[in-house]
This record gives sequence, C-alpha cells and structure tokens, in this order.
Amino acid sequence: MSEQPDVLAQVTLTPRGFAGVLAVLALVTGLVLAIVPVSVAHPANNGSVSCGNTFGGVESGALAEGLGKPERAEVVQYVDMCERAIGNRGDYAVFLFFGGLIAGLGLGVVRRVRPASPGSAHPTGPALP
Repeated sequence: MSEQPDVLAQVTLTPRGFAGVLAVLALVTGLVLAIVPVSVAHPANNGSVSCGNTFGGVESGALAEGLGKPERAEVVQYVDMCERAIGNRGDYAVFLFFGGLIAGLGLGVVRRVRPASPGSAHPTGPALP
C-alpha cells in the first residue's frame, strides 16, 4: 500500500499561526469596538439614542437632538448613561486592541526554537532544559 499524504496536515494551522490569527482578530475587534458608535435605549419612542464613540466621548449636542426637546435633568441622566456605556465599551476595546498588539509583536519578535541538525555540534536555537 502506498502512503497517502495527510490531507488535514495541509490545511491545519500550526499553533504559532493560530496564535497569530487570534492576535490579529483581537486587534481588529478592539479597533472596531472603539470606532463604532455607542447607543443607549430611549424608552419614550422605543428607540435608541447615539452617544458617540470611545474616541470622541459623549456628544451632548447630538444627544439632546436625539432626545427631542428634553429637560436639563433628562439630558444629564442620558449623559451619565452614555459615559458609563462608553467607559464599559472602552475597557473591552483597549483590552482587545493592546492584547492583540502585544501578542502580535511577541509572535514577530520571539524566535522559534529549531532542533539541532543531526551532524551539528551547536544547536541553532536556545538551549532547552
């Protein structure tokens, strides 16, 4: 019987490649979370009000316009809700973005350990314990 090449070995990622895919995915997800506008519910019209994104913070003018003609106390409540929502989204965005960035840099900087060739006197990578 002749040996057939393993089909799964041709399409399977190495652990380092899989970690690279996860790092890029985290980086892009963090960036998207930071850019996409945050919105909070508006119970009066069963809709939502846009608060802005994590870079710009709460846009009180646009918030008041989205609420219609609110009183000052209502605008203050919505600004508080928007700030909390943006802060929560910002935590996840920063964690994912910088986590992906650090993982990607680590994968690019850290050398792979290569086993010594059979006739070599010196190993080609760091010494293993």
